[in-house]
Amino acid sequence: MSLAEVPNFDERRSNTPEFDRTPPQDLVAEQSVLGGMLLSKDAIGEVVEVIRHRDFYRPAHELIFEVIVDLYGRGEPADAVTVSAELTKRGEITRAGGAPYLHTLISAVPTAANASYYAKIVRERAIARRLVEAGTKIVQLGY
Repeated sequence: MSLAEVPNFDERRSNTPEFDRTPPQDLVAEQSVLGGMLLSKDAIGEVVEVIRHRDFYRPAHELIFEVIVDLYGRGEPADAVTVSAELTKRGEITRAGGAPYLHTLISAVPTAANASYYAKIVRERAIARRLVEAGTKIVQLGY
């Protein structure tokens, strides 16, 4: 590589957005967690011990999780029909991806029995995102 081919890192740093890479996340694991929760009341109980709503990367998944947990906490069933009805009642069904998306979540999950394992993956990615955010803040403080 000749000297002319060496990139100017100072110029590159000033012209690129702060986050030029996708933050850590696993959308398949998020979908599998939610699908498992929609299929199994037992899965809901296991998953809420592992993750919180803020652990989801996709805002629609966070919203769906909150509704499932709310229904579960009230002792009501939390399946595609009841979650869709609750999202509609709250005026959030479109933001959540619509009723068909809830059925997609169910059909995408390999098995509800592994929902807590999928939740651990979601939690690990959330922790990694928080570390990236903390590191970015530290870098900003240095300037």
